[in-house]
Amino acid sequence: MKRNDFIDTLRGLAIISMIAFHTCWMLNHFGLAISNEALFGTAFLVWERSICISFIAISGFSFSFGRSHLRSGLIVFGAGLIIMLVTCLFLPDMRIVFGILTFLGSAMLLMIFPDRKLSKISSRNVSVLLFCVSLFLFVLCYNINKGYLGIYPNMAIILPKSLYKGYLAAYIGFMEPGFASVDYFSILPWIFIYLCGYFLHKIVKDTNAYVQTAKLRIPGINVLGRHSLAIYLIHPIILYVGLYLTVSLGLI
Repeated sequence: MKRNDFIDTLRGLAIISMIAFHTCWMLNHFGLAISNEALFGTAFLVWERSICISFIAISGFSFSFGRSHLRSGLIVFGAGLIIMLVTCLFLPDMRIVFGILTFLGSAMLLMIFPDRKLSKISSRNVSVLLFCVSLFLFVLCYNINKGYLGIYPNMAIILPKSLYKGYLAAYIGFMEPGFASVDYFSILPWIFIYLCGYFLHKIVKDTNAYVQTAKLRIPGINVLGRHSLAIYLIHPIILYVGLYLTVSLGLI
């Protein structure tokens, strides 16, 4: 994969923000410092959304850098399945079903065939239009997990409840009542943020600003961005074990 230091730096900053957020989440889990009111309040929700949107958009932006999308997609999807299996078996109260890695792997795989057609688009205006359509569809489908299309329930299109049954439906975006996951990113609506990143790359790739910023980096942080998958997999274990031992030993 071709490296873009600026994109790696942005991904590294997102990694740091994610680790900080997960630290707060773990502190709440162990009853330390962070209250439920704070963790599930507006500020933390906006923070969490900013992290996931950053990762998904950056992944979509970086799709064109890769050469073996099938291999990369399967690796990331497989990592997501491993996390789902481990958390369901050993940490059922913190289980992750269809988390961010499962989604990102799925998005990479789903984009393989459309990319063959979309990569031929040379018009920046067409890319701008498709970016705007993707953003509109994300907003339209943002509440699809809750059973409707639109922003406000009283001005929305209510979807049939028959759609919201089973794990396959939850994977797509039709989350049935009782489904539980501490990290859940369905294909809908998040594929549209991935597409926003994909089309954004097409819009800016030949501009002077893109060429000039490609080598910009914050030393060290861009390295974190290059190893984001490994860091994502390892850091929750370190946080959980560290806080568990700290609490068990009465250090706090």
